[in-house]
Amino acid sequence: KAMSDAIRIHDLSTLSAAGRHALLARTEADLGPFLDAVRPIVAAVKAEGDEAVARFTRDFDKATVSADSLRVGQDALDAAPGLLEPEVMAAIDFAADSIRRFHEAQQGEPITMETSPGVVCERHFRPIEAVGLYVPAGVAPLPSAAIMLAVPARIAGCKTRIICTPPRKDGTADPAVLTVANLCGVARVFKVGGAQAIAAMAYGTEIVPKVDKVFGPGNAWVTAAKLLVANDPDGAALDLPAGPSEVLVIADET
Repeated sequence: KAMSDAIRIHDLSTLSAAGRHALLARTEADLGPFLDAVRPIVAAVKAEGDEAVARFTRDFDKATVSADSLRVGQDALDAAPGLLEPEVMAAIDFAADSIRRFHEAQQGEPITMETSPGVVCERHFRPIEAVGLYVPAGVAPLPSAAIMLAVPARIAGCKTRIICTPPRKDGTADPAVLTVANLCGVARVFKVGGAQAIAAMAYGTEIVPKVDKVFGPGNAWVTAAKLLVANDPDGAALDLPAGPSEVLVIADET
């Protein structure tokens, strides 16, 4: 029953053209209410810094944190790999290596072309100076997202790379996410999630450095916060407004 509740199965061969269109239509997302709800959170973090971040973290994540405990300590980063099962560690290593090879293959070479006499067009690739990587941990922590963000950032050569991820209720960060941070050379990890994490990275606080661009998936509140800070000249750019996860498996008799 759980599987039938989670997966809807349709036979395309029996669907009309209208039925196929309805099945494949994108969902409509109204971020208006979320923008209204997130706006005061972003404003409070911008004005109050770490104290607001810690307050929202206690309120929303029910985690035991204070302003001076938002950053993950080096001891916790060092201990994280030892808390994982060997098969989990092996999966992280395998994924990181696969993603590294794929993104290294995408590194571009500069292009210089004289399109007409005296007119020279060029394209150059340069890393973003400072990037904030958001790793969700709502229903479950996503070390996969950490790998897919931190590996390309390291390959690109971004000098400042930080991770924000929601804490568990005991105030600690997920060890798999911390292991990825270690593996990818991200020395600064903060136990902050939600809209307050996006605002902290976009504007900077005493503890969380300001970044030029924020990357990573998240829920509607995170997406709304990314849109708000990207439209603020004092904020930070965003990668894209992420929508809901959509997975489609197409199968026939083979």
